[in-house]
Amino acid sequence: MLLLKLYSWETFYARTLSHLSTKHTTTKPTPNSKPTTSSDSDPESEEDEEDDIDDDSDPGTSWFSEHNAPDKVLQFLTDEEFPLAPVNTNISKDNGDEQAPSILDLGTGNGSMLALLRKRGGYKGVMVGIDYSIRSVQLARELQRLRIHSAYLSDSEDEGSDGDDEGGKEGNGEGGDTNIRFEEWDILHGDVYETTTTTTTTTSEEGSNGKGKVDWFPYDKGGFDIVLDKGTFDAVSLSDEVIPDADGAAEGHASGKTVQRRVCERYPGIVRGLVRKGGFVVVTSCNWTEEELVAWFTRADTSSGGGGGEEEDKFVVWGRVEYPRFRFGGREGQGVCTVCFQRV
Repeated sequence: MLLLKLYSWETFYARTLSHLSTKHTTTKPTPNSKPTTSSDSDPESEEDEEDDIDDDSDPGTSWFSEHNAPDKVLQFLTDEEFPLAPVNTNISKDNGDEQAPSILDLGTGNGSMLALLRKRGGYKGVMVGIDYSIRSVQLARELQRLRIHSAYLSDSEDEGSDGDDEGGKEGNGEGGDTNIRFEEWDILHGDVYETTTTTTTTTSEEGSNGKGKVDWFPYDKGGFDIVLDKGTFDAVSLSDEVIPDADGAAEGHASGKTVQRRVCERYPGIVRGLVRKGGFVVVTSCNWTEEELVAWFTRADTSSGGGGGEEEDKFVVWGRVEYPRFRFGGREGQGVCTVCFQRV
């Protein structure tokens, strides 16, 4: 099932990238003209083409959108009760964006969630979206460069003046004018704190190949302020891959065999190593119940993937997103759940 999902995502990203390269092959406009695209010569295909680049058509996003999860998470993260909401952190336009919360999106897909938080949520800090799929990263960069995420198209343009006139045309190749960066990274097999095996020193330049430090991680803060997961843990949970348990190997095993663990068992600890102490992780799942999700991320034996390691370093439940509930077979449930954890 996991392989089918991966194939579906890869196929979608490759097809959409191909479509974008055709549709948005533009000529530079003169003062009295507009850019021309392939859709100008075929008006009847315009509606179908727009559907192809709709955020919700992403197979990693569409199911959550049916339950309005992206907007629900947006409302949660922008509510004044959330400590890092823009209403609490954007104190003054004169203080720059250095103090604005940094956000990491795990399994970013087409990058629509970060675009939503940037445009409609008012988050002004550094944003990084990572994904194991280079096609995903390429698509997210292109959608951001062209500013054709639904978040940009649905709101009035007077809200977003972060260099709109320039970034929508050329961008900077790393997410356009709005400072959203997208990078290829395998969260299960990469370690932002890991040193290379060929040298005893670690430099920031080694990060590009995934073997050393990466230049997108805020080492000075000990991690990101906010980490998002919308379905990535679900996908990881479907994997049958097992890896040696480092803790078990160190302690030994009665049978003399190496202890194996499913990769999903390591995932919460890896995520904890990506968020700073006091920071927040927001996990949205359609495969696990809220109770199960809480159990996975608050287990006492989940070890972090890098900078932490203290015995008291753990996740606690800070809040949750409310969704419409239903009753079936005498039990109450909901189609999707979102839980906000804080690293303490």
